[in-house]
Order: sequence, then structure tokens, then C-alpha cells
Amino acid sequence: MKQSSAEVFDDLSRSNVNSAWGALSMEVLARLGVQTVLTSPGSRSTPLTVAAVRNPKLEALTILDERSAGFFALGLAKRTHRPVALVCTSGSALANYMPAVVEASMSGTPLLLLTADRPPELQDCHSGQTIDQLKFYGDYVRRFHQLALPETELFGYLRQTLVHAVAQSLQPVPGPVHLNFSFRDPLAPDAGAKPVCSGGDLEAAATLITRPTEAVAASQGFDTVAVERLMSHSKGIIVVGTENPPCGDDVFADAVVMLSHKLGWPVLADVLNPLRNHAGENEALVSSYDALLRDTSTAQALEPTAILQIGNLPTSKVLRQWLGDLDASSFLLTRLSDNTDPLHRVATPLYGDAHALAEFLPHQKAESAWIEQWQSVESKTHKRLDEALDAMDELFEGKVAWLLSQYAPIDASVFLANSMSVRYGEYFWRPGNRAISIYCNRGANGIDGTLSTAMGVAHRGKPTILLTGDLAFLHDSNGLLAKKEMQGSLTVLLINNSGSGIFEYLPVSDQKEVFESHFATPQAVDVEQLCAAHSISYRQIESWDQFKAELSLSPESGVRLLELRTDRKADVAKLRGILG
Repeated sequence: MKQSSAEVFDDLSRSNVNSAWGALSMEVLARLGVQTVLTSPGSRSTPLTVAAVRNPKLEALTILDERSAGFFALGLAKRTHRPVALVCTSGSALANYMPAVVEASMSGTPLLLLTADRPPELQDCHSGQTIDQLKFYGDYVRRFHQLALPETELFGYLRQTLVHAVAQSLQPVPGPVHLNFSFRDPLAPDAGAKPVCSGGDLEAAATLITRPTEAVAASQGFDTVAVERLMSHSKGIIVVGTENPPCGDDVFADAVVMLSHKLGWPVLADVLNPLRNHAGENEALVSSYDALLRDTSTAQALEPTAILQIGNLPTSKVLRQWLGDLDASSFLLTRLSDNTDPLHRVATPLYGDAHALAEFLPHQKAESAWIEQWQSVESKTHKRLDEALDAMDELFEGKVAWLLSQYAPIDASVFLANSMSVRYGEYFWRPGNRAISIYCNRGANGIDGTLSTAMGVAHRGKPTILLTGDLAFLHDSNGLLAKKEMQGSLTVLLINNSGSGIFEYLPVSDQKEVFESHFATPQAVDVEQLCAAHSISYRQIESWDQFKAELSLSPESGVRLLELRTDRKADVAKLRGILG
């Protein structure tokens, strides 16, 4: 006769039902494919934290600052496409996850938020460290689950709730899922109790878990009428913006090449997708669109009759304005169910991925003149940009991205901070075949958690380089506390121009009485001393030869920082002179 959950856990319930509840939670998550749990110190979350540490199938890391922990988990999940679990105590602790939750939701990144809470009798009575945690993250999570108080009769319920939570974090649209765990005292395991982390009892309770939950792509059938309309245009363009495809960079790049060949259209590729670093056979790749479209006659000569947009739009305002002014048929290819068109064009959505659409399109003979027209302009523009940057001996922040695309270690990961770092990447990142993986927090486009996210990308991954400005770095300097947990190599390229460079391009920069103090906001922090406080290797870069030499010396492990000091006002003038 099959044993009930209460009978299976009879011995464990005598020691501590909270410990068994936490142990089963972690065992189920491990069997579902979760590999890493990030905890932050706290009392109410003790059953979950102890269980994570004691489960040999899980990597349990502790990061003091929940805000930093949330972004570290975000970076790791971006790279692995697996949900990463976060554990925190009750009260304001879970509020610190909010910026990372927003970014995860908007960028389609799977996270599991396991927040501890007080039991119902301690709610609404001014009990310490207690806030209303129900549906705390609102619509920014894919699903919220309020867990029942731990009972031996409910282990099957707990198991299946976790099974569904992991699945909901992965499909149909990946994102964060919030599980709120209420615990009554005692929270710590009994001193004499055996560790609840494995063994026959736990195996029996988790017996239905036989394989990790995987993201299963929905059936991708395309509207044949819409596809016929797409293929009826001989002068179209493929615009590829932010895209971190779970199928792999090479597969995605090959799929876009196939689309380009079948349609006979050029590919305008943002830096925030794999295409510029897997250029391969894609002779129709265009990366200098922001510069070439600034010339009115060129922009008019290259007007298409159709646009296939893959993922979100690129960062470039010049490109967005040009696209918005076109009288062209638009098609939106996206794996997500969201509206990806902020220009509000008359657009036909195509739900699926690039590989599926490429396979779906029939072969046809495409005209070459249209692509050749784009290639000619692209070649001339690249030559002009390359000559201008190559001749520049003084330190200019835009040249960092240009050199990084050529001298970063092959197969490395590069994280681009928001504001000017990502824009310089879009302007100057040269196409090539260095197989560099690019990451950026472009869901909400904030500078929050920049350093911590890059550390998550680097953790147990490829050597990673973070390109960031001084404000984005200092905004998340608490992320340096996670250095002892990160197992990997991270090089921080810090462009220090004493403030916010991006605001220099806004009309408010003319308001001299308020601009420096309230917008540019330069910070009086000695970065070298900050690095010394955290035992981080520091170098100031004073020449481009030194910079290129340092890029070839990525550390095997740990964090190092290379600081390039530039003149913010001069950089604005140089950029405008180069782009035209």
C-alpha cells in the first residue's frame, strides 16, 4: 500500500516540519533543473537557507545585499536560460529585489523568488520585520503563489506547486515567479535532528519528479497570407534589435542569414544580439546604420517597402525615427506575446523564432541589386568611421567599444552598461567572427545593478568584460561585496568622465545653473582606493597600446578594474564630429 506524505515524513516531522518543508523545496527545485540558489542573511528564511546549503545538488551562494543578489541572479539566468532561485527573509528585504524583478520581467529572464514571511497571526499587528508581501511585485511576475503553512500532510501540494512555478518561469514567456513562504517558529533545525537534505524519505516525497522541466517551444505555425505578403517585397530590410536567443548564438545567426538569402534583404543588426559577432557568411550585415542614415539623401535612397523586425527595436534614435517615418509594410517576429513596436506602425505580428520562419519560407530567386546598394554605403561608412577612430590618439570613450570588438578575447562575454556604453557599442562595434556573447539590461534600460548583473554573467561562465560609465558603476558599488562568491573572471572597463555623459546630449545641458549638480552629478570617489578596499586589482589606462595589451591579459579568476579617464565635454564634440 502506498504511504501517505504524513507517514513518509513521520520521523522528520518530529524534528522540525519547517526543515522538512525547506528540504523538500530545495530537492524538488534541484530535480527540476535549478542549479544555483542565492540567499541573503535573515532569520525568517532559515528553513530555506539551511536546506539550500545542505543539498549537495545545489550551489548555495550568500550575498549580503538583496538588491545585488537579485541582479547577480539575473545575470546568471540571462547566460544560462535557467531559473535561478533567490531566498530572502521577511520585511523590506524582498523590496530590494524589485529592480531586478522588473528587468527580468521585461527582458524575459527566468527567476524564482522564494521570500520568507511571518504567519497570518503576526500580520497587521506591528510585529517586527513584517509587511504585506502578498502579490508584492504585482504584474511584474508571471505568477504569485502564497504557500500554505508547513504541514506534513501537504508535501504533495508543496511539490506540485514548485513544479508549476518552475514551468511558469520558463513558458510560455520566461520571467520571474514569486513564492511566499510563511513560517512559524521554531525556524532553525533541532540541534539533535539529522540533516534533512536527502535519503529515502525525501526521495519518496519527490518521487514524481523524473526529469528537469524544460522550456518547450509552442507550435510555430505562421499565417500563410502574412508570409506571402512578406515575400512579395523585393526591397525590404531585416531589423534585429535586442535578442538573447535560447537556441544559441550560432543557430540564431545562421537562421537570420537564411532569412536574408531567401528574402534578398539586408540585415540591420544592433550590437545587442549575436549577429555582429557571428558575421560568418552574412555579407548583407549592416552595422553602421546610425551614421549612414544621418545623411538625408542616403536615407531617402535606401527607403524600403517592407520591414521585418526581429525582437525589440535597436537602441538608435536615428534608426527609430527613420523607421517611423517610412511608408512601409511592417512585420514583427517575436518569441514573446508582447507588443514590440513602440512606433505603433501598421504591423503584422508573426509569433515564433527566426529559425522557424527561415525554415517556413520557400526558396526563391532574390534580386541582388538591393543588397548591393546597402553594401556599398555600409562599406564607405565603415571606412570613414574606422579611419577617424584609428587616427585618434587621445582617450575617447567611443573608441573603447571599437577596440573592444577587435581585441576582446575570442568567445568572451561582454556586458554593456546602459546610457552611453550601450550606445557606443551600437555606433562602433565592428562585425566579425570572434563569437563574443553580448549582454545588457535592456528590459527597463536602467543603470541599476550593472556590476552585479555582470558578475552573475561571469559566474562559472566565460571570461567576462563589463563596459560601464562611472555613475552606473558607483550606483551598484555594493556589488563588489559579491566578489567572494563569484567563480569566474570579470574585467571592469570603467570610463570615468566625472558624471553622466548621456545627459550632455539633452536640452537640459544648456541649463548651466542646474545641470552639473542635478543631472551630470559627478561623484568624488577615488576608484583606486575603492578597489583597494575590496582587494581588487586596479590599473589606470593612459594609452591605447596599454589598453590593447591589458585586454589580452584577462585574469583566470577574480575581478580587476581598468579605469580610463576622459573629458565628458570633449567626448560629446568628438562623437558628433565622427557620426556627422
